[in-house]
Amino acid sequence: MLTAVLAVAVLALLPAATGSTGCSDSALATGGCGVANDGTTLTITGTQERPGTSTDDSTSDRGDADPPADPSRRTPSDLCSPLGSRVGNCATAPVLPTVGVVPSITISDLEQFAPQAITTAAEPGDIGIAGMQTNFIAVAAEQTRTGTILGVPITVRFTPVAYDYRYGDGSTATLDAAGQTWAMLDQAQFTPTPTSHTYRNRGTFLADVDVRYTAEVDLGSGWFPIDGQLTTDGPAREIHILEARTALVAHTCLEHPAAAGC
Repeated sequence: MLTAVLAVAVLALLPAATGSTGCSDSALATGGCGVANDGTTLTITGTQERPGTSTDDSTSDRGDADPPADPSRRTPSDLCSPLGSRVGNCATAPVLPTVGVVPSITISDLEQFAPQAITTAAEPGDIGIAGMQTNFIAVAAEQTRTGTILGVPITVRFTPVAYDYRYGDGSTATLDAAGQTWAMLDQAQFTPTPTSHTYRNRGTFLADVDVRYTAEVDLGSGWFPIDGQLTTDGPAREIHILEARTALVAHTCLEHPAAAGC
């Protein structure tokens, strides 16, 4: 900090100041302002900061060379981070990382996209024989639905993973197979299959199957799974179970249609 003292002798005797004297423009420019008047001498003092000068008034910096430039000093644009800067003069706008916004989705939110319920069928022709195998079939496959959730476009993919059978006689079974016909399995009628059931008594029974699905959703950035399973409740279907009686005959009904029991 450099302090300059200017003493001005006046030829005429000036009266002493009775109050504070205002600063001139030149005094304000120096960064300080002081005026003293003892009646014979008017003294004006001021201070001015110069780069590279010492703040110690006892040491003169006149003739000293400016300090070397700081090699680590950075330009305003260097002070801008990828997430912005408080400097206020970044050369470019802040660059924010792109993060996908995924709404919170639960399995219950996907009920509006649920696959159509499956109606089971039994062979042969929804008719069975008491004490023998009745083969059940439930045709379910992977399904994809589209729509919106909370205004966000979404694609939902359902995959069947389990089949809950109720046979109508009090028996139930949870299977991981959809079921196939005897012909597809290359098996004879009334033989056991992964989805067959044996009724012990004759009668009409209401059988149904509930299909359980896992779900995945795609919001435009790939598939991700949803916790839990969605179950569709299948409608009931009448299964008629007959009682079979055997008798020894000499000819079949094809050979003698009018024979007893034909």
